[in-house]
Amino acid sequence: MHRNLPLCLHLWLCLLGELKLYEGYLQQPSITSSARYATYLTGEPVTLQCQASVDFRVHGYTFFKNDQTIQESEANKYRISSAKRSDGGSYSCLYWVSDSRGRQESDRSFPVSLTVLDQPSTPTLKVIPKESLYFEGESVILECEHPPINIQVNYYFHKDSSKLDSYHDTMSSKHRIDSLRTRDSGKYDCEYRISGHQRTFSSSKSMPETITVTALSSAPLLNVVPPYAAFIMGENVTMECVAPSPVRVTVYRIYREGEEIMGPFSHKGLHMMQNITKTDQAEYTCMYWSPQSDRETPSAQSDVKEVYVIDPLRPPLLSSDPPSGRIRDGGNITLYCITSENYERTIFHFLNETDEISSVSLNYPQSRAGTITINMKKSNNTSPPKFSCQYTAVIKGRSLLSPKSPHIEIIVITTGSLLWLIAIGVGAGIVVLIIIVSLVYWVLSGKKDPPSEVAAEPKSSNVWPLPSQGPTLLPTKPDISSLPLCWTS
Repeated sequence: MHRNLPLCLHLWLCLLGELKLYEGYLQQPSITSSARYATYLTGEPVTLQCQASVDFRVHGYTFFKNDQTIQESEANKYRISSAKRSDGGSYSCLYWVSDSRGRQESDRSFPVSLTVLDQPSTPTLKVIPKESLYFEGESVILECEHPPINIQVNYYFHKDSSKLDSYHDTMSSKHRIDSLRTRDSGKYDCEYRISGHQRTFSSSKSMPETITVTALSSAPLLNVVPPYAAFIMGENVTMECVAPSPVRVTVYRIYREGEEIMGPFSHKGLHMMQNITKTDQAEYTCMYWSPQSDRETPSAQSDVKEVYVIDPLRPPLLSSDPPSGRIRDGGNITLYCITSENYERTIFHFLNETDEISSVSLNYPQSRAGTITINMKKSNNTSPPKFSCQYTAVIKGRSLLSPKSPHIEIIVITTGSLLWLIAIGVGAGIVVLIIIVSLVYWVLSGKKDPPSEVAAEPKSSNVWPLPSQGPTLLPTKPDISSLPLCWTS
């Protein structure tokens, strides 16, 4: 009994060693895709490989999809010749060996997920709006259309097989081209790319769309009659849009601050403003349309014409220094012509009763007053000279003449006439003084008593004697000294 114990122990140890050996070499395999990615398009081939890291012969492999056996063979590869959407799923594998104990299987590998996507459909390029001919300045939108996709999509637009440099937002299916130029003419197409699972799939390019851009017709002329930029309220103004010859014009349009004017003759290129007001003050342009291909071709816009409306000019104010307007013969007098507003350029005109005697030009923002100095001499004319002024205001290139100012008179005083006036004044003063002294003396003498001899003299009867009474006496001068003062006066 004791002799057989070492033999049994030896057999037991051998059995344990063999079990440990199987546990060591039946390691878990790994499953990989031969393409090193797990996303495929329908129709692409797929190869999965089950790899076992062992040094002995493996007798077979089993592949699983979604835990269901799909292949069991001696080959360690599972091939799908043309992938379908249904081939997507979770794949794993194991291997086995056969020995005296039968079939021994390894553990399953960690699964890998395959994604099978439909081939990207060919997109369609839409040009909005769709025209056979485009004009410079117009805008178009390029839109790359395709069936909806639930993963990230990037878009690419091409012109004449070259990437469109103006497109930068690769996740937007729309691209706007503003203000077309003739250089934008060409063939356009688009494609999109699907990114994800370490792969990028490109769609086919869309069918090309042709964009043809033509230059606008030559710009018309906008004529203003009368040809001014500044107008006085109440004046009449006519605008005419003239296309270059020999262009055939279908219609004209006139714009005020960018908005079309709807007038009775605007489609003919005419716009008339009667009794212009401040509301007509604006910038004006015009265009015309002419037939070309299947479209009416617009022209470029005309140059801008500005209409500036002002109130009628006011007369200036004329003043002098000295303010009295009296000046000695040969002296200087200064005249000031003053306006109520500043203008771009002002020309002051100084006038006598018949002619302009001087002009002074001032530019903004100089003073609003023009001045001249005149040397005055006495003339033979009995009436004093009269002066007035007016001004020419230059506004937006137009020269406007103001009404005349009220006139002023300048009195020239000679030296001889001045001495004569002084002499008259002195003589008049002496006469007045003599009269005053005489009156004072007269008043004082009237208050004295009469002389005694006069008082003793008998009163005269004041009766003249008859002729029969003695010799005729001549009448004597009555003594009036004794009469009351009031009577003598």
